[in-house]
Amino acid sequence: MEDGTPGAVIDVALFRLRRIWSRPLRARKAADPQRPVQMSNVMVVHAVHKLSLDVAEVTVGAVAEQLDVDPSTASRLVNDAIGAGLVTREESEVDARRARLVLSATGRRVLEAVVRYRRAYLDGLMAGWDRTDREAFARLLTRFAEAATARPADAVALDHLIAEALEGGGTGGPVASGTAPEPGGPAEPAPGGEPGTVPDGGPADPARGVTTRP
Repeated sequence: MEDGTPGAVIDVALFRLRRIWSRPLRARKAADPQRPVQMSNVMVVHAVHKLSLDVAEVTVGAVAEQLDVDPSTASRLVNDAIGAGLVTREESEVDARRARLVLSATGRRVLEAVVRYRRAYLDGLMAGWDRTDREAFARLLTRFAEAATARPADAVALDHLIAEALEGGGTGGPVASGTAPEPGGPAEPAPGGEPGTVPDGGPADPARGVTTRP
């Protein structure tokens, strides 16, 4: 296994970042103070806000897609956010048979507080960097995120590789950068991503106990 390639270095860095960003989502100890809202509520608030910028009406199904969770899980998370007073369910203006989700005034204030804190934290991490490095990092990270969004990892191919590894095979050669081979087929090189805009949302993992789709 090659450990010095750019892909290997990025893989390690992303794993470390995931651990950092998931810390607020972990269950707290009994002696710790209770959170004012659950982080799963904040995830729903982010999802409703982001979707409202792109679609006329936000539905539970759209939230499920945004959070990459099953519809039943999304329904539970949305109901929790509604119970916390962060999201409201209103009658659809397009189809009376369904409801649309809207952020409450409290939900908007919580969203603003979370985004303000997170961006201040990120600015603090880069406080010692010069402006050129900060701008280059923002541009390249955005480009990387756009490429990952356009070409998500193939969970089926990964399952196939893991199954082979469990059987004692499938370790003969490296996987091409940016992709995983289809079962029984060759790997293809990943296309280059195009620069995009920095998204309003930030890295977020589903809350502890939430089952995400591959």
